[in-house]
Amino acid sequence: MTAIVPGDVLLYLSAPSASAGFATAGTPGSSWGKYVSSTPLSATTYDNLFSDITGAENAASQVDYACLFILNNTASGNSMLNVVAWLPTSSNVAGATVKGIGADPAAASVKTSSSPQAAVISTNTNAPTGVSTWVYDTTSDPSSPSYANGLQLGTIAPGYVKAIWVKRTAGNTAPVNADGYGLQVDFDTMG
Repeated sequence: MTAIVPGDVLLYLSAPSASAGFATAGTPGSSWGKYVSSTPLSATTYDNLFSDITGAENAASQVDYACLFILNNTASGNSMLNVVAWLPTSSNVAGATVKGIGADPAAASVKTSSSPQAAVISTNTNAPTGVSTWVYDTTSDPSSPSYANGLQLGTIAPGYVKAIWVKRTAGNTAPVNADGYGLQVDFDTMG
């Protein structure tokens, strides 16, 4: 077996109206859980997960939610062990919205599963059921054994996905162009 390389760890939008995983395209702005979509999260376009915040939503300090799936797309046969995800401060935009991530309670599943792979919400302002712990940006990378400031996700086998939720909170701040964040994923392997 060979090592898992960065290109083997992929992020996908969700498809809340799908009937199985990896069978339906996802749409930015309505990535509201249930199944992994066939649409990867774009790292180069704006509005790739959430819609823009309006002035009224910003003034009301609106909280929005969206679901992403982490896919172990390795051909090596290696599982991602002790997976931890976090939001490094260095990639967040100053003065913008506050972002947090939480683990969906559903276990990792094969990407084409016909059983729901995540909670589902009906609108971007509904909190997902079962997600009770949120982690926010951190200036230090989580490290073993406590992984403080990180979201512990367990094991993701080859061809499996694990859902996480992103929480975005507007702060009634001045307008900010290109509001964004980075998501880092770390794990161990046997190979």
